[in-house]
Amino acid sequence: MFPIFENKQIVHMSENTFQILVPFDFTEAAEIAIEQASLLNKQIPVTINLLHVVQSNDLMEIELKLKDEVVKFSKSGIPFNIVIEKGPVLPTINNVSKKIHADLMVIGTHGSQGIRQGLLGADILKLLKSNPCPSIVVQKTSEVVKQFNQILLPVGSHENYSSLVHAVSLIASSSQAEVIIYTIKRPNEEPSDILVQNTQLTIASFKERGILFKEVSEESNVVSFGFAKQTMHYAEENNVDLIAIMPNTSIDHSYFANADKERLLTNSQGIAVLCSAGM
Repeated sequence: MFPIFENKQIVHMSENTFQILVPFDFTEAAEIAIEQASLLNKQIPVTINLLHVVQSNDLMEIELKLKDEVVKFSKSGIPFNIVIEKGPVLPTINNVSKKIHADLMVIGTHGSQGIRQGLLGADILKLLKSNPCPSIVVQKTSEVVKQFNQILLPVGSHENYSSLVHAVSLIASSSQAEVIIYTIKRPNEEPSDILVQNTQLTIASFKERGILFKEVSEESNVVSFGFAKQTMHYAEENNVDLIAIMPNTSIDHSYFANADKERLLTNSQGIAVLCSAGM
């Protein structure tokens, strides 16, 4: 790992705040990510760890550019750490996440068009599947949200689903958001036992933590192989500003799950997506 900058007017070290990792590659999507991460400070005290993964030895120019990014937020009072690492992008991001014990990652993606460091749609999903902390994914078309008000939580049949419920609870409680516990019923298809259990677990957890929520169950009304199209339609129609999903597939519908998750992560509406792999 390259040293963290020591200019105390720019960089502050803190151990008592919510640690946010922002992988940054100087693209529009990355700019949205750092701005969204900074606004979380209005709900909970945060430290932002700005990470750039280098592919060359031109470190001087990178250092100057990263310092310029931090200066933009100098009036906010948010502590910043700057980290420069050299290596393959995906594993390096996840390794840094582990090293700094990140509580949350906020990352930008350009979806199917990719970004300069190669985070294509499938690659961002691959990254999230092995990332040890919850992540908020934004796009260059995403609207920066001062406070998340409506969180859409499609219930999944994952064995470690409680990790996503915990991540949603954290964001919901800090921003006083309402969580929509969402299910889609397919014709002639009964919900699996684990899906029912996860729904009950979610409700019990939200009640215990005082999270505002409501249940919405819709009949399948969109001609589509998976659930993403109808989920996005509901999100757009109901002013949802954050969708929560597990990046890993479950046993139920695993044959189209990855494609569905990629569609959600790169949705054309630019709605932010909260992920937790449950690691």
